[in-house]
Amino acid sequence: MSVYNIMYINDLNKTIKSETVFMKCLKGAKISSSSFAPFFTVKIELRDIVGKLLATKENNIWVNNEK
Repeated sequence: MSVYNIMYINDLNKTIKSETVFMKCLKGAKISSSSFAPFFTVKIELRDIVGKLLATKENNIWVNNEK
């Protein structure tokens, strides 16, 4: 199982909520974070355990950061 840090960000670029989840794959973390996002969330960031940005969601579109 992989560890993902999820950050929910509002329109003022402030973190509303953050959590750490264990998922088998990035796709599962994306589905889970989208389902449980707080009401005022405008951006979701998924990071690995060391803080590397893996994916972001804005305007209902996921963008993978594979660099």
